[in-house]
Amino acid sequence: MRINHNIAAMVAQGSSRVQTRNVQSSLEKLSTGLRINRASDDAAGLSVSEQLRSQVRGLKQAQSNASDGIALLQIAEGAANEMSAILQRMRELAIQSSNDTLTCTERTYTNQEFQALMGEMSRISQATQYNGMTLLDGAATSFGTDGGPSVLHIGANNNNNNVSGTIDTMRVQIDSVTLGALGLTLSAGGTISGATAASTLIEPCHFS
Repeated sequence: MRINHNIAAMVAQGSSRVQTRNVQSSLEKLSTGLRINRASDDAAGLSVSEQLRSQVRGLKQAQSNASDGIALLQIAEGAANEMSAILQRMRELAIQSSNDTLTCTERTYTNQEFQALMGEMSRISQATQYNGMTLLDGAATSFGTDGGPSVLHIGANNNNNNVSGTIDTMRVQIDSVTLGALGLTLSAGGTISGATAASTLIEPCHFS
C-alpha cells in the first residue's frame, strides 16, 4: 500500500495562502488608509487607535457645540444691542418731552413713539429665539435662565475639578431683558412730570 503525497506542492499552497492574506491585508490598508483595520493587525495598537479616534470625534463634536453656542450668543447680543439703541431713543424722547418748548399736542406725538418703542422692546424680548428656545424673556424654558444656567459641552470628555467645577463644559446665564426686568413700567405720558420720570428711569446703567 502506498500513500501518494507531494510535499513541495503542499508547501507551495500554504505559502500562497499566506501571501494572498498578506496581499489582501495590504490592499485593505491602502484602500482605507489605516494601518490597523482589525484586532488581528495589532491588538494593542487597535485599542490605542480607538481611544484616539474617540477623542478626535469627541473634539469635533465639541467644536460643533461651541460654534452653536457662539451663534446663540451672537443672536442674543444682536437683540440686546438693538434694545439698547431703542432705550437710547426712548431716553431722547423723554428728555425732549420734558422741555417746556413743546406743546401738549407735540408731547402726545413723542409719547406715541415712546409707547411704540416700548412695544418693540417687549416684542424683541419674546421673539429672540434659537432653535425654538427664547433667549431674553427669562422664562423657565428660556436658554440660560436665572433659575438655572444652561450648559455648553465644549470638551471631548466630561472631566470635573474642584476649582471651577467643570473642564469640558461651561455654564451660560442670560439675564432677562424684558420691560419688567429693566423696571420700565412708566409711560412718558403727555406731561412734563411723566417725561421727567421716564428720563430718570432710563439711566445709562440700564443699557450699559
